[in-house]
Amino acid sequence: MRSMNKTKIGISSYSYSFAVGCLGFEPENPLSAIDLVDKAVALEVPVLQIADNCPLDKLSSAELSHLNAYAQQYAVELEIGTRGIETDILKRYIEITKSLNAKLLRVVIDTEWHKPEFAEIIELLTKVLPYLADNGIVLGIENHDRFKARVFADIMEAINSPQVGIVLDTVNSFACEENSLQVMDILAKHTVNFHVKDFKIERVKNNMGLLVTGTPAGQGFLNIPEMEKRLQSQARGDYSSILELWMAPESDMEETLQKEDRWVKQSIAYLKQILN
Repeated sequence: MRSMNKTKIGISSYSYSFAVGCLGFEPENPLSAIDLVDKAVALEVPVLQIADNCPLDKLSSAELSHLNAYAQQYAVELEIGTRGIETDILKRYIEITKSLNAKLLRVVIDTEWHKPEFAEIIELLTKVLPYLADNGIVLGIENHDRFKARVFADIMEAINSPQVGIVLDTVNSFACEENSLQVMDILAKHTVNFHVKDFKIERVKNNMGLLVTGTPAGQGFLNIPEMEKRLQSQARGDYSSILELWMAPESDMEETLQKEDRWVKQSIAYLKQILN
């Protein structure tokens, strides 16, 4: 009988999108990668995923070495993220992932300048399989807006490698008319990383349309305990549960940052409650 998969709770640079800085919102002192390690330590979570909104390729070798030592000092396990699957991007980030002793490299396929179709995706991912295997790194492909879940499953089956899996996001696929349960049904068995992103759907004030917005984990429509239960039995193996937030900003910058910090703390407390 197969044993149940285990999960570790973590935060992401997308837990703190506003504090890190995003389009139209630039705080005076944006959080750095080191600051995010401090956040993980303060929240007492063992994993930190540093994604493309906090690009690590901008750091020097010395800065990466310091980040690695700092994370190890506080026993924070790093996961790395980028955007784009062009060979030079992936090779660079495999090197960064290796230098940070990380085992997961999460990637979103599309960039503004490159939106490959199926055959090119397979070609590009196949090129880097030896580099991933040599360094013991798993490439996690995040389900995103352009493709339905079945396409991501087809990519997994075409690649057929333990070095490539799925980063399962609970909300992204709404953009191509698929809900969280549909995505879970198709992609759970390929999952190596879970983005916990709670949400609500409500009508706009004039009733002519629907609005999908984020909530703190446990306060929206997502049945997180059921999702975790399914992944514990169906995912490829042990996986991390990484908090992400879709939070609407307040009118004031400081209020927005305080709200985001509050949402993270509430969400992590909820995840600890149901998972620990």
